[in-house]
Amino acid sequence: MTQAPPPNTPTYGPGYAVPAPLPSGQATASMVLGILGLLMIPIVLPIIALCLGISARRKADRGEAGGRNMAVAGIVLGGVGCALALLGVVVAVVQFVSSGSL
Repeated sequence: MTQAPPPNTPTYGPGYAVPAPLPSGQATASMVLGILGLLMIPIVLPIIALCLGISARRKADRGEAGGRNMAVAGIVLGGVGCALALLGVVVAVVQFVSSGSL
């Protein structure tokens, strides 16, 4: 004799897959901060986007949360934002030194 599943437990018939987990808040925040880091605050936000993206991707890889692609997008945007910020700092220093202001 088979037992019925406990109440409020979703049952899936044959051919139906378990739904994918929702994206984590860290993955979403990483992607949003990566985009804003490219547009508004180019030094601080990309670093935060990188940290959140790496953390969210690790959670998604372990199966604790979804949103792996959003986390990867945040990592990429954060890396590009950090590279552009570093390039801007280098250009500013070179211009400062070459102008003879020292």
